[in-house]
Amino acid sequence: MNRELQLVKHFNLEPGDRLIIPKSLLGLVQHHALYLGYNNLGAHLICENVFGVGVKLTRVEDFFQDVKSVTRLEKFQGNNFERRQIVQKALTKLGKPYSLINYNCESFCNDIQHNVIRSPQVSAGLLIGFVGLVFALSNSNYGK
Repeated sequence: MNRELQLVKHFNLEPGDRLIIPKSLLGLVQHHALYLGYNNLGAHLICENVFGVGVKLTRVEDFFQDVKSVTRLEKFQGNNFERRQIVQKALTKLGKPYSLINYNCESFCNDIQHNVIRSPQVSAGLLIGFVGLVFALSNSNYGK
């Protein structure tokens, strides 16, 4: 059995399932990607939105090449028809540019699975940055 098929079976992947893997050393930032299934050549494919590249297809084997752990797997709750719709929608996004704030890997997956373009990671990061800025500005005026 080839490595791709082993990975698909190990994670029990089905089209539309979301893989979430650590992107930073401490796991504070997570990378999101969707498993699409296999193509007519038998290659198992992941669709992901990558910084500097945009939305692209990646072979499962290549996706997992440097992955040390999987944070979680979110099984898509739809039926087979809905899974096919997810795959088709993901394919229409190929080449769409990456944007850290507006269309990153998490917002891409939310767009495809839930028709909502949002990234809770970015929202949390912006909130923390804003609070830090307010704190820094308030302390810089302290005692003046």
